[in-house]
Amino acid sequence: MVNTLVNILVLITLFSIVIAIVFLLLAMFNFIKMDRIKALKMLKLTAIPIIIMIFCMIGYWDISPEDKANKAEVDITYEEKPVAKVESTDDATWQEKVKEVASLDSPSPKKFDTVVAYAKKYPATKAEIKEFEDYIIAEYKNKKYLADVQNDEYMLGNIFKAYVVNRYYGEEETPINDFVFGFYQNSNYTFKGLESTNSNAIKYNERQMDKALTVIN
Repeated sequence: MVNTLVNILVLITLFSIVIAIVFLLLAMFNFIKMDRIKALKMLKLTAIPIIIMIFCMIGYWDISPEDKANKAEVDITYEEKPVAKVESTDDATWQEKVKEVASLDSPSPKKFDTVVAYAKKYPATKAEIKEFEDYIIAEYKNKKYLADVQNDEYMLGNIFKAYVVNRYYGEEETPINDFVFGFYQNSNYTFKGLESTNSNAIKYNERQMDKALTVIN
């Protein structure tokens, strides 16, 4: 849906540029003919496609997949939202928590919010951080991480691990943190149904992840 809107806006922008150029040439032609009235009329008409072009460009930047994929603060500084209620004991493992959330009769965004709220407070050890990092890299390399976005337990587990790792590093700009953030974003977007697995935003993130991976390896 996003890609279709972007394509439409690009076509309208290009068409507006052509019309604006035509009106401008007509205005110049009439100035040469010393017909000031027609020339001024053409100049006024030139403003219409220019205005349309400006609005299209604003709309493009608002919904552009690359722009959306580059918002560094997306979801990691996630605003607190109501989450699904999970009836579990405090000594439950993170795997049990994720499984509980996945089994809830709730929409994907609410399940996501619930897992993220839990991940924000999860007391991960350094050993777990390393385990999560190795897992995330392996799942990306074997192309499994977006193979079944309808599998709630699998996707929520990946989102949990990626969030915990990113929280551990904070705003530190390192290849592993950049890589895990891309993994988190792609898992987030596809799980919520905001992007398809082959969308421009997802592919853009994967290109950035591949760059980070070359440094990690």
